[in-house]
Amino acid sequence: MASRTTEGPLRHLQEGDLREPGKILVAGASGTAILAALLVEPPGTNLILWALLFVPAAAVGYLYREKGIVAATVLGLVYLGITAGRAYPPNPSIFLPFVAMVALASLASTVGYSAREQIHYREAMERAPGGAFLLRRDDESIADANRDFAELLGYARGDLENLPLSKIWPYADDRERFFAQAQPGAGNVVVETQFLGRDGRTRWLVLRGRCLDDVVVTCRVSEITRYKEAEAALNAERRRLFSILDTLPAYVTLQGEDHTIRFANRAFRETFGDPEGGLCYEVQRGSRRPCNPCKGAMVFTLRSPQHWEWDHMNGKTYEVHAYPFTDTDGAPLMLQLGIDITQRVQAEEALKGFAGNLQTKNRELEMLRSQLSVVNQELDAMVRERTADVEKLLAQKDEFISQLGHDLKTPLTPLVALMPRIVAREQDPDLRRLLEIAGHNVTYMKDLVQKTLQLARMNSLYVELDLEPLDLKTELDNTLRNYAVLFKTKTITLNNNIPAGIAVRADRVLLGEIFNNLIANAVKYIEDGKGTITIDAAREQEAVVVSVRDTGIGMSREQLEKAFAEFYKADASRHDLESPGLGLTICRRIVERHGGRIWAESAGEGRGSTIIFTLEAVETL
Repeated sequence: MASRTTEGPLRHLQEGDLREPGKILVAGASGTAILAALLVEPPGTNLILWALLFVPAAAVGYLYREKGIVAATVLGLVYLGITAGRAYPPNPSIFLPFVAMVALASLASTVGYSAREQIHYREAMERAPGGAFLLRRDDESIADANRDFAELLGYARGDLENLPLSKIWPYADDRERFFAQAQPGAGNVVVETQFLGRDGRTRWLVLRGRCLDDVVVTCRVSEITRYKEAEAALNAERRRLFSILDTLPAYVTLQGEDHTIRFANRAFRETFGDPEGGLCYEVQRGSRRPCNPCKGAMVFTLRSPQHWEWDHMNGKTYEVHAYPFTDTDGAPLMLQLGIDITQRVQAEEALKGFAGNLQTKNRELEMLRSQLSVVNQELDAMVRERTADVEKLLAQKDEFISQLGHDLKTPLTPLVALMPRIVAREQDPDLRRLLEIAGHNVTYMKDLVQKTLQLARMNSLYVELDLEPLDLKTELDNTLRNYAVLFKTKTITLNNNIPAGIAVRADRVLLGEIFNNLIANAVKYIEDGKGTITIDAAREQEAVVVSVRDTGIGMSREQLEKAFAEFYKADASRHDLESPGLGLTICRRIVERHGGRIWAESAGEGRGSTIIFTLEAVETL
């Protein structure tokens, strides 16, 4: 009988895998209790037997919940059967262990369920993507948090335990709304809110919470900061777009297939009034029927841009550009841009009138152009004729000057040679003084003739320069040899500061003429025969700048402006016969024929003068 009684609970306990520790413990404790019920005396009131019965009842209830309660009930019934069989007539006290076993199994089942639920939610919290944590409802503090949630806010996991929720969730309104919804049995609560990280930055999170019991709320979070930032940027762009549309001078609308105006910018509202979802033909044209044909309908039908013009009753003309557009819900719309072209149309009409007048003027202009062409041909013939005459006159002038110079030099040459001898042989002082004056005048006339011939030659269009690379310092040294005795006689110091290696492209003879004239001019205007002449040169890009500076009488601003004029002398009071006043003029002609330029500088009268000119630079020889 006992074996048949114990067959049911043993089979129930053996349904699982006995290799699991919990099942082995329950099976062993149950078997021990049944064996003890068969052997101990008295079976109904033995406290040790009761303890042996309570252990498997509590264990099976804790581990298997409802099945555990059933198993504990079956074990209690087996105990009652054994006890009733051994102690007859049965004692009512044998029912106490049975009731206690069922109650203990039920209590253990409840405790086990709660513990397993917490373990389950804790494990789920660890596996939850984006972070999870547990909240205590009573004091709104964090009971536990996983690593992802702690790292999301910049905390260590241990730092969040028992931390008041307000430290990381300072927005009281959001917290109150969350806890008001997170009630036992209320299901999941979803809130979009901001949490505060340890670094002081706020992060947008989606918070999903569920109340397990009256004590704990389990929460999962997903960060949506980037989404919120993108949403804010999108809203800003949307506001900016509408602001731009409102500043456009053209009207902009969005219309549906049913002709309703879904959007209108400020220009449209100011021109046609607020549409308030009205129909386009009613708002813009004041008509009760759509246009026939409707240009806008073709945008929806063909799904391609369209273009047209229309006249408003206020006398204005509008140019419309319409494009197919899709709303956020996928509905087809038409984007319409209208430009006021009234002034352009009026200008086109006026332009047509101007075009007609212009054609008339063009025909008149063609006639004048034909006449002008004839006049130009006649003028060209006259210019060629006059040019030939001028060239002939210039040739005659050059020939005349050349012949005149030859005719003047021929009688002056023996005079220049004989006058010094006549002066040397004359013993009468007064006559000798007159002969010296005559000799100076003869020399002056000879220099005047030579300089005039040279100036005329430089003015001629037919003189060709023999350009070649020349070392500037060498050419100056060749010129200075002619002045060695003169400098010693007059106590003049000459400083040749031209660096070696500076080369220019010039005519050798004319370059020497430039130096001769400038040095002679400087010597002439040094007072008392004592002073300094300094010659410098430097290369500046593609040119060489040469300067000849003296410590002579200097020049005023007026004299500087006339320094290169023909026959001009800076010191007119001297009335000297040593120079005809053509030296600087000849220098200017030579420099200009070389493609350079020349100018004079002076700090004022009595402070010396500087003549500066430029020549084309070449690479070092």
